Amino acid sequence: MNDSNNITMTINIGGEHIQLTVPFDHQDVVRDAEKAVATLFDKWRKKRSKKTDKEILAMVAYQFAYFYVELLSRYENAIELAEQCNLRLSEIVGNQK
Repeated sequence: MNDSNNITMTINIGGEHIQLTVPFDHQDVVRDAEKAVATLFDKWRKKRSKKTDKEILAMVAYQFAYFYVELLSRYENAIELAEQCNLRLSEIVGNQK
């Protein structure tokens, strides 16, 4: 992919404006991620008004990191299960010859 397929975007995370260069066709994903973070940040800021924005942002970062690690684990388990199924199917087909 060359640079002409990229776009520079500015997102707002916890009041911090961050400039990103992303593939043109990933704009919607970036905006969805920005919105998910903003939604959780705003919800927790209202719920935990005594916490600083920095503390809330750290909590949000942890939450999304947890989601990522959990999803990665599920993905790896799914790959392992698919490989086991593939091996078993190969055995079944091999026995029918």
